[in-house]
Amino acid sequence: MSVVKCSHGVLRIKLFSMTLYLVNNLTENCPIPIDFIKDLMDQLEVLGVNGFIYGTTSDINQGQVHPFRKLEKRLPIKMANCCYGIFSDEGTRIFRDTYLRLFAGNDEGFFEKKVIGPNLWRQPDKGQPLLIKLMEKNGINTRIAWLLPSKFHKSWVNVFILHSSLSQQQMKEALEKHGDKIQRLLEVYSEYFSSKYIHLLNPVTNFKCLTSKSINILQLAAEGTSSPDIAKSLYLTERGVNYHIDRMKVLFGAKNRVQLISRAFQMGILNEMPQPSLI
Repeated sequence: MSVVKCSHGVLRIKLFSMTLYLVNNLTENCPIPIDFIKDLMDQLEVLGVNGFIYGTTSDINQGQVHPFRKLEKRLPIKMANCCYGIFSDEGTRIFRDTYLRLFAGNDEGFFEKKVIGPNLWRQPDKGQPLLIKLMEKNGINTRIAWLLPSKFHKSWVNVFILHSSLSQQQMKEALEKHGDKIQRLLEVYSEYFSSKYIHLLNPVTNFKCLTSKSINILQLAAEGTSSPDIAKSLYLTERGVNYHIDRMKVLFGAKNRVQLISRAFQMGILNEMPQPSLI
């Protein structure tokens, strides 16, 4: 049954059950220093921003250029189940998961095409009273999806979702006045967030496009470990290790193991590790 067709009483029960579920299943917040969050929030005050979400996702408007099926569509439940994001505060983190799991599937604004730069989110209609109430409870009058290119892959975008207390008209006026300054500000913070936490935020691992076993094999291969030694370390057969490596070559469009490892570093998947010398 669609959420919007439920009676309000049934939906309130669903909301209560979802709140209990979210306690242990929220997307984790990257360990951003509090001072960084406060500084960014202070500078976003001109837009009335009272919360933000940051992450990296696939740009479905461009289409995927690598065959990870989980990145072909930005479905709400897939977004909700990602492992990591960056959140200004706990309330914003809970709002995101509640919205994605209960409301986004029936919110036309979620599915509207968005372009690089600021995108004003369509306001919910009168047929979504509980979403309107949820937004009011969190002091949200306007939402903006601010898209920025990712340097790690041409089909990825870095996204700030800004929650604001301003009306849509007030927001349009504020963007007209401060848009260029905010664009430069978000570019700086996006560069910091993505460079420091891409090993957590890259869509391939964040949306679980690879199994943990494949990632372990990739990490060991990047350390220069041979297939027989990887097999011994992970209690696999050498044939099984090579199967995983060959499958990842196809997924990453790599001709050989060296190129596979290089592309994994380029996409931020192995960025916690020091990059190996190819000389």
